[in-house]
Amino acid sequence: MKRRIIKIDEEKCNGCKLCVNACHEGAIGIVNGKAKLLRDDYCDGLGDCLPVCPTNAITFEEREALEYNEAEVKKNMELKKKSNSEKLPCGCPGTHSKSIKRENQSSCNVDTKEIESNLMQWPVQIKLVPTNAEYFDNADLLIAADCTAYAYGNFHDKFMRNKVTLIGCPKLDEGNYA
Repeated sequence: MKRRIIKIDEEKCNGCKLCVNACHEGAIGIVNGKAKLLRDDYCDGLGDCLPVCPTNAITFEEREALEYNEAEVKKNMELKKKSNSEKLPCGCPGTHSKSIKRENQSSCNVDTKEIESNLMQWPVQIKLVPTNAEYFDNADLLIAADCTAYAYGNFHDKFMRNKVTLIGCPKLDEGNYA
């Protein structure tokens, strides 16, 4: 049957996966780093994926395609739900919050060949830090431009010791962090 269905231009696709998350039917997946329409009969032709694509790689086309199959979509989504519940939380390591505990960290400056980091938590990038992270409780906070640690040689000892540190770029980052 001839119907409206999405078309993905691989040349424009940057593999961001936003369309995969926007597609409620599970019709889109990432194959070799690019978005692909996995099955014609999973695509309802409504195009929830179009507005989220930052590169405009997704458009509509009229072509011969299998009819949308809601029963198969529901079955597929149930299978995905089961398999997702078994997966470990992975992805960008910068999004995994953790505390870094150090034993007997003194305030005096010790001259050694290898300087120990004073970082107390991860992530440090202000846009990646969860606002409800446990390391914010009663913490001394240092908010610095991300280039300062490179520009100031003794940044860790001088500024970061015993502080939760957040970095961002006041010039390049968007100002809305909420």
